[in-house]
Amino acid sequence: MKWAVEVQCTTLDRRNLGDLLAGLGFSLVDGVQFPAFTSPELDQCNSAAEVFEVGKKVRDAFRGPAQIDPQFTLGSVEDYSSTPPRRHAFLEVQPAVHTMTMGAATLTVGPPAGLLPEELETWRRDREEQEYQSRLDAQRKRLEPAYLEARAVKVLDYLATVAPRAEVLYKIYELIEEHPDYRTAFHAKFGIPANEFRRFKDTVHNPAVSGDWARHAYLDTPKTPNPMSKSEAESFVRTLADRWLAHIRTGLPP
Repeated sequence: MKWAVEVQCTTLDRRNLGDLLAGLGFSLVDGVQFPAFTSPELDQCNSAAEVFEVGKKVRDAFRGPAQIDPQFTLGSVEDYSSTPPRRHAFLEVQPAVHTMTMGAATLTVGPPAGLLPEELETWRRDREEQEYQSRLDAQRKRLEPAYLEARAVKVLDYLATVAPRAEVLYKIYELIEEHPDYRTAFHAKFGIPANEFRRFKDTVHNPAVSGDWARHAYLDTPKTPNPMSKSEAESFVRTLADRWLAHIRTGLPP
């Protein structure tokens, strides 16, 4: 290990932080004053300033629209090429902190009846581990795309919009598609039928279909006999976004 970046502040416990960093290709280690992360990528850097730029990318993924840890704060860059390690401090303007409230139903599952005390303790440990793994997977589904792809940061930000209007839905679609020149290949890759996309466009573009909610002001004849409803259009975009984020995260076919 040549370089490491301190994590001066975080709301995450050590296991959770370590697991999330591992998904980005970093290892959590004990630093000089704070926990720190390192990686082969960092060890290829030629200066502490280079290392800190990578660290800022990690910080932005944690603090941004992925909403993993708004308190995530970097400390110094540690240089282990000398003994004792040198600490390089960097002063920077703190980024804006996104805030988002997410509600989710909580299902409480009780243990089976008739368990012995040691069996009950085993059941509780197993249940806690299942809940942790489920929470970790949900975090990684947001964090890893946000770290790997700049467009994913904007997509996650727009996905947090409550009751999004047509322009927001279409911006999400455009970010995922990247450019109309890629539309044919993009639709083939993600299995989007041509008529399904026309139904979507009828709803998000045309006020004759969706009123003032639509992107445009001029009335037009719908291109399909059965345009999507507003809720169908939102579901279409959110489902596509979930598949695209998963593709960014894993690199596997959608």
